[in-house]
Amino acid sequence: MHKDLQRRLREMGVVRGARELAARPSRRRVAIEDLVEGRFITTSHGRCFIAEETHPLDHLHGDLSLAAFLDLSTEALAQVAQDDALARADLRRVCFLDTETTGLSGGAGTMAFVVGVGFFADAADVFCVHQYFLRDPGDEPAMVEGLVELLSEFEALVSFNGRAFDVPIIENRFILARIPPPTAGLPHLDLLQPARRLWRYRLPSCRLGVIEQEVLGVLREQDDVPSGVIPILYRDYLRTGDAREMQRVLYHNAIDILSLVTLAVRLCQTFASAWGEADSEADAGLSGAEFYGLGRWYAKENRSSGAEQAYHAALARDDLPPHLREKTLCDLAYLLKRANRKGEAFAYWQQLALEETADILAHVELAKYFEWDVENLALAIGWTQAALGSVERWPAGLRRDDTLAELHHRLERLEQKLSQEPCGEG
Repeated sequence: MHKDLQRRLREMGVVRGARELAARPSRRRVAIEDLVEGRFITTSHGRCFIAEETHPLDHLHGDLSLAAFLDLSTEALAQVAQDDALARADLRRVCFLDTETTGLSGGAGTMAFVVGVGFFADAADVFCVHQYFLRDPGDEPAMVEGLVELLSEFEALVSFNGRAFDVPIIENRFILARIPPPTAGLPHLDLLQPARRLWRYRLPSCRLGVIEQEVLGVLREQDDVPSGVIPILYRDYLRTGDAREMQRVLYHNAIDILSLVTLAVRLCQTFASAWGEADSEADAGLSGAEFYGLGRWYAKENRSSGAEQAYHAALARDDLPPHLREKTLCDLAYLLKRANRKGEAFAYWQQLALEETADILAHVELAKYFEWDVENLALAIGWTQAALGSVERWPAGLRRDDTLAELHHRLERLEQKLSQEPCGEG
């Protein structure tokens, strides 16, 4: 039995002692410059490789052309970015920035081994993607010097989560090199937050890849590589010298940059159209969930008229999920109440009270409306009693106890107030 087990282990490749292990065949070194179009730049700190590609302005990335960015209103760009300085920017001098790094959590030890920059060329009607690639970490001083020259030409940045991730990592490397970061002080449109505001209620995730598939119509090729494994692939490249997987990483980064262009277009067009700055048909394809997100976005920007329009549009959509319908009715009613349009708000509180929900917010608001605005205490008592009946069906707990106590207090006050009215009134 013992000999049979040894034989089976040998067949599986399990041997005793490292001396009997077969040497793993070494991988062939493949240089990145042999795989992608690009060039070397020579700086005072040595050389750095830059992969380069260009696209005509009518190039479609998903459902939109790259040229559509140049047709945007800079005012809309500034509104989406919440940065008035962008209203004065030259759209041809905007830098689209994305990095690939040695770690996904940032920090002082994280290095950007790919810095991808997209921009509209001045001399030709093309969109350029330049990707500074570290063939070796020792090339970083040359990369930094080359980036200083390029980034100094731009008036604004566009990124996706770049404010929290890409830009701090790049600026940290400039600071370590004792060079003032050329990105410092530039107006910055970070597309992550606007994307979350518009699509968080429609999409399961607001990662760029999900937005590409579900909104922009971008389909990546099989050459793409998941973001999470990119740091591992770079470490493997440094160990073996085989850059074939780095070609896939550069493809991933280039698609990210192109998506920044069309994502900025989609967000700015959507934000601007409901304000009469674009054709209202631009919103025709929005879902109920997107209109609700747009309404909350407008409300956060204190654009009450646009928020009201968006909420009405959401309620008119057949695809608005029931839970979002309740949120929309509630937010619209509150918006009207704050505008002192309580009679209009009443209609939406009433609709919300009839929805199948355990929330008693609408009941309480109706009780307040009938007590203070209509001065019909009997109806105010009725809505308070309806709220009590709903809360009594809640699971036992502190929330139930506190809410019941508040409602009983309200009911007692209303009943006492009604008893003090002259007979025949109310």
